[in-house]
Amino acid sequence: MRAAIYTRVSSEMQVADGFSLDAQLSRLRSYCDSQGWTVAGVYTDEGISAKDMQRPSLNRLVDDIKRSKYDVVVVYKLDRLTRSVRDLDELLRIFGEYKVGFKSATEVYDTTSATGRLFLHLVASLAQWERETIAERVRFGQEQMTHEGKWSGGNIPFGYDHKDGKLVINDAQAIVVREIYNRYVRGEGTKAILTWLNDPEHPQLAPNRRWSQWGLKYLLRNPLYAGYVRYGYRTIEGRKQPDAIIANGEHEAIITQETWERADQMRKRRTMMPSNSSTGTYPLSGLLRCGKCGTAMSGRTNQKMSHGKRVVGRHYICNERQHSNLCDMPMIQQTMLEDAVLVEIEKFYESLNDITESVTDNSKAADRLNAEIEKVNKRRSRWMDAFEEGNITSAELRERLDTLNEQEEMFRLQLSDLEDAQPMDQAFVRDVLKSFRSAWDAAEPYERKELIRIIVKRIDVHINGKVIRNRPAPFRVDIEFNM
Repeated sequence: MRAAIYTRVSSEMQVADGFSLDAQLSRLRSYCDSQGWTVAGVYTDEGISAKDMQRPSLNRLVDDIKRSKYDVVVVYKLDRLTRSVRDLDELLRIFGEYKVGFKSATEVYDTTSATGRLFLHLVASLAQWERETIAERVRFGQEQMTHEGKWSGGNIPFGYDHKDGKLVINDAQAIVVREIYNRYVRGEGTKAILTWLNDPEHPQLAPNRRWSQWGLKYLLRNPLYAGYVRYGYRTIEGRKQPDAIIANGEHEAIITQETWERADQMRKRRTMMPSNSSTGTYPLSGLLRCGKCGTAMSGRTNQKMSHGKRVVGRHYICNERQHSNLCDMPMIQQTMLEDAVLVEIEKFYESLNDITESVTDNSKAADRLNAEIEKVNKRRSRWMDAFEEGNITSAELRERLDTLNEQEEMFRLQLSDLEDAQPMDQAFVRDVLKSFRSAWDAAEPYERKELIRIIVKRIDVHINGKVIRNRPAPFRVDIEFNM
């Protein structure tokens, strides 16, 4: 019998209660040996609830079951697999369809009889009820803790340590937090602050941390550093909640109330400033997306001396590379990239002769984001495999998964922000496209920005082949049109 082992742990509390991934895996391997089964695959979801089936390793297990890789699925307990009756029905249906057995190492179930299936559903119903009851209690407890000024939990915020149930200032990290706020209220933007934070020549007080744009902005928006605690600031999907609870915290503030208010005013002023998407000399800014990390690309101008003359270089660059150097997407010359886009627009005009209907299509953009999420899931699976093979520890696995979870959250937020566009009149688009090149050549930069936004919604830039130093990067563009 080819056995697939599935393990899951959703919190450090379960680790303490004996449900650690190591403990489950060891127990299940021994169980399979006792049954004479061959362990043909191990699937691990770490730090994920069983409230639904949106779990990378569980989805991978289901896919492999459909490929007839296994004869039986083995878990430590039923609630490691699911706490939802609906999901249990779906999983049992899949197991039955592909003739795969199901076995819990610590419980006795018989899915071949109606009575056995009824008993299994009763147990799953109790597990779902328990999960929902615990969730209600946890939510109520966290709200009450917030009202009392206590930190309600989550990832320990940078600048603090968690000792004896309380947040305690980490003196070394607090210096960085204060400097970040001081620079921000002096007028420095997040780009300049990120450059300072990630400068390899700067003696970092947090040498093992790489700062991202998202992480820095979250720190600058978090009132915790001014002595407050909050709960319900964002939903699970990452959207802001208007009725979040904010209260004076019992922990010591890192920055003063005055600094917090000045930073908050600075944020509001910058939020109200008009977007640069319609100004500047880089017409594609606001439309470009990096094909490697999904971040926006913008224009960058630099100057250098060559043979005694000042040479101006104009390129498009990935914002994640420019701000935090976390992406290795090479810069692309402005003229080369814009020419490539114009060529694709001309090809699109030629293809309109074969199009009979106007089409609204956000699916391409959604497909790209889903592809990025899939890449994150694959990287997550590789770290899971490394853990299952004993190459890394549980602590190392958690650290790597935290980083991947942040990336996935970013892509899912972008996915949730996609809005259906109204189809444009095709005759109008044809008229614009027919003379697009000549209009582009005659237009000023700000006019080019307005012109291209009539027909283009998004441009993804991908690198093709190997990047060779001192040579233009080989690339292609994928354009999403407004029709």
